[in-house]
Amino acid sequence: MEQWIAMLLLISAIWLLQIRKISDSVPILAFQSFVLALTAGAMWYQTKLSHLLIAALLTLVVKAMIIPAILHYTIKKIDVHRQVERVTSKYTSLLMAIILSVAGFYVTSRLHLPSTKFGEPYLPVSITLVFLGTFIMIDHKKALMQGIGLITIENGLFLVAQSISYGMPMMVELGIFFDMLVTVVIIGILSLRIHSTFESLNIEKMSNLKG
Repeated sequence: MEQWIAMLLLISAIWLLQIRKISDSVPILAFQSFVLALTAGAMWYQTKLSHLLIAALLTLVVKAMIIPAILHYTIKKIDVHRQVERVTSKYTSLLMAIILSVAGFYVTSRLHLPSTKFGEPYLPVSITLVFLGTFIMIDHKKALMQGIGLITIENGLFLVAQSISYGMPMMVELGIFFDMLVTVVIIGILSLRIHSTFESLNIEKMSNLKG
C-alpha cells in the first residue's frame, strides 16, 4: 500500500512538468497534497501518534483545499489559461524528470539516511519531490509555476520529516503550515501585480525594470 501511495506522489510531480496550461497545475497540486495527507494518515493508523493525525488533517485542509483555492482564484482573476512557458522543451523536461527521479532513488540508497519503519517506502520519493520541485522552478518562466515548484519542494521536505522521524514537533509543523499559507498569498498578490504591470506572468519581463 505504501509503495502505491509513494508512486502516486512521484507521478503527480512528473505530471506537473508535462502540463500545457497553468490552470492544469492546480488540480494536480491538490491531488498531490491529498495523497500527502494520506501518507500522514496511514502512518497515524499504523503508529497511533496523535500529531500525525493532526498533520494529516492540516495537510488536507491547508494544502489540498485552501492553497489550491487561492491559486485558482489568482488564475481566474488574471485569466491565465494560456500555455506554460518552459526553458526546455516538453520532452526534454520529461527526460530530466526521469533522470532526477533515478537520482533521487540513487542518492537515498547511497546516503543510507535513517528512516522509520513505516516511513521507509516514502523516503526516496520525498527526496525526488525536492529535486523535481526545484526543476519546476528552474524550468518555468512564469511566477505562478515557480510558486507551484516551491510548494512541491515543501511537500517533499514534509515527507522527508515524516519518513525520518514521523514528523517534526507540532509547533514547528504549525509554523510551517502558516508560513506556506502566507507564502502562497504573497505569490498570488505578486502574480497579480506582475500581470497588471507587464500583462504577462513571465518573470523575464521584469528585466525591463533595470536602469
